[in-house]
Amino acid sequence: MKNKIFGILVFILVMIWSTSTIVVSTSVEKQRVVGQYNSSKLRGNTLITDFLGSCVIEVDNDGFVVWQKTGLNGPFDAERLANGNTLISELGGQVIEVDNGGNIVWFYNTLSGAADAERLTNGNTLISDIYGNRVIEVDSDGFVAWQKTGLNMPADAERLANGNTLITEVYNSRVIEVDGSGTIVREIDGLNEPLDAERLENGNTLIADTENYRVIEVAGSGNIIWQYSSSAMLIDAERLANGNTLITEAYYENRVIEVDSDGTIVWQKTGLGYPVDVERLSTPPDAPTIDGQTNEKPGKEYEYTFNAVDPDGDNVKYFIDWGDNNTEWTDYYSSGTDVNVKHTWNEMGNYTIKAKAVDINGAESDWGSLEVNIPRNKPFNFNINFLEKFFRRSTNAFPFLRYFLGFH
Repeated sequence: MKNKIFGILVFILVMIWSTSTIVVSTSVEKQRVVGQYNSSKLRGNTLITDFLGSCVIEVDNDGFVVWQKTGLNGPFDAERLANGNTLISELGGQVIEVDNGGNIVWFYNTLSGAADAERLTNGNTLISDIYGNRVIEVDSDGFVAWQKTGLNMPADAERLANGNTLITEVYNSRVIEVDGSGTIVREIDGLNEPLDAERLENGNTLIADTENYRVIEVAGSGNIIWQYSSSAMLIDAERLANGNTLITEAYYENRVIEVDSDGTIVWQKTGLGYPVDVERLSTPPDAPTIDGQTNEKPGKEYEYTFNAVDPDGDNVKYFIDWGDNNTEWTDYYSSGTDVNVKHTWNEMGNYTIKAKAVDINGAESDWGSLEVNIPRNKPFNFNINFLEKFFRRSTNAFPFLRYFLGFH
């Protein structure tokens, strides 16, 4: 018996999809998440593909919808590109690139059904043509530069750092790695209709083993070293920079969850139609360093240097709390750039300068801090008249000092 998800995939062939003008909204009524981060630290926005909602949405840390593209024809995958545009795969038969206003700026539609697409570093686009049983690489003009044919419903493909391609075959229930000639160099089997796979930085492979209702991390030896199980259909999974895993749960739960290594849910976005793909848009910047003088005088202006590195290379801005009930934001600067800001403390005391960096996608760093001491600044008035009176009255005291100061 074919699984429930492919009832949905077949359903698209008989559904009447709207072909009217696609609607986009960049000024959306905010929708509240049910359940949110158990941390005050912002993780960055999340891009979610909702198949039955016929849309791709971007939600912030609190689950508010801050951007969406609606009226899509069976959306099954989306990724945010470096230029800020969004690449969307539609099972209805095309891949589109839309700008922030929702305008289509590029498309490729010579497909039977696009389940996945990723923009490569060479500018080409890698596409899983799921009903065409092939994975193809096309250039910006639509020329097929590479392809792997003879597959059995490829739902996902990823170009690896070594130049090989990782492909998820649904009906063969396996994940394969092929070289440039299309030869299989590695195979992970023992799965049940997987829908997504990604190669992790440690060399392991993260797989959404959908019909086994689990997400697994498989080592090079083939051993399962981590897994998360659910009663829902787990369609897509992404390992985050913080070590957590972002997962789409469909059919029963219809939500996106972030789980830690113990499987504890630390964030969720509920109320979705049928989520099939998810992507965390940004890795938070590192906590900023703060350099400058730590012992100062009240009423004098001093300069401090703030610097934070963003792992994604995104521009960052700084929120500064000077510790004296004064705060301020800087403009955006390039990752790793020294940013100099001046401040004056008007009263003595011990102050803690705190700063956090926020990247262009809203991901927020931990706090950096620096302790500053503003001591009491009492003027010292040397009263020569007092000394003169003292020495003249004490004619036999301190003869050397009396002689040195001229009180003969």
